[in-house]
Formats: sequence, structure tokens, C-alpha cells
Amino acid sequence: MKRLVPALLSAPTLSLALLASAASPVFTSLDWVALLPEEDYQALLSAPPIQHTGGDAGGAPIPLQSASAAFGFDEALYSTKVRSEYDGQDVSLPGFIVPLEYDEEQKVTEFFLVPYFGACIHVPPPPPNQIVYVRYAQGIAVASIQEPFVVEGRLSTGITSNDVALAAYRIEAAGVRLYEE
Repeated sequence: MKRLVPALLSAPTLSLALLASAASPVFTSLDWVALLPEEDYQALLSAPPIQHTGGDAGGAPIPLQSASAAFGFDEALYSTKVRSEYDGQDVSLPGFIVPLEYDEEQKVTEFFLVPYFGACIHVPPPPPNQIVYVRYAQGIAVASIQEPFVVEGRLSTGITSNDVALAAYRIEAAGVRLYEE
């Protein structure tokens, strides 16, 4: 009987733990390249080399691109093409926060998540399919926009546009936390 009581008491705890884990979404870790359709990825890989001539050294600067680098590179820089297989998936994505809206406690509740620091602040911004609009009702205190974060939530495809940037993806965040290596 002494063995039966602990077993009976642990059974409800085990059942509750199993129910809780079944109810919690499992987030698929993504990196930014995963959000690029293959044709955009290949086009961005074909970027022409940057020329560091002209300017203060005299003479007119050589354009960054030439007609021979026409593998869709220009189009990929402004592409809103998405990977539809991720639409509706629970994902985890690291990146940097570009704040858009704050709550009364000065927590960021809406932001763009971008792949590198300074994106959307400096020109040019990343392609729209490399910008994710995030809503996080709970809000997150952001001490510095130089800190990377991880956003977990349901990814969807759809255009969001404002004065800052154009995003081709959205996440309704379930959680936002500092990125840790």
C-alpha cells in the first residue's frame, strides 16, 4: 500500500505535465536564409562586387552594379516573395528589434524584427522578405536596439507597410527574450 500511494499521487502530476506540454507549441528554429525563396537567395548570392574607387581619390565613383550582374539581384533587394510553407507555423527567429509602438510602461509592443543591427535605420533596408512585423501584446523592455532578441510565435505571410519599412512576414509573438549563445 505504501508504494501505491506515491504512484497514485504522481499519476495526476504526470498527466498534468503531459497535457501542459501538449498544449504548448513547439517552435521551429529558423534562420533568416530560410525565409528567402530559392530564386531570391540565388539572386542575392550573385551580388556584384563593390568597387572602392573614385570618391576622394578623384574621378567619378564606379556604380556598384553593372548590367552584367542582372541575375535578378535588383529585384531580390525589393522582393516580397515568401516561403508559403512557413505560413501558420510556430517559429523561433533571432534578430534585432526596430521599435514601432510602445505601451504606457514604455515596453515595445509592435516592432520590426530584422536580421542585422541597424537595418531599417540605415539605407538600404533589407528586402521585405527579410523583415518581420511583430506584435507582442505583453511588451518587452528594450534597453538597447543593439541587443539581439529571439521571437517565438505564429508566423504568417502578408505585407505590412509603414514609414519605416515594408515587411513580407508577420509574427504574433508568444514570447520575446534576449538572444543567448
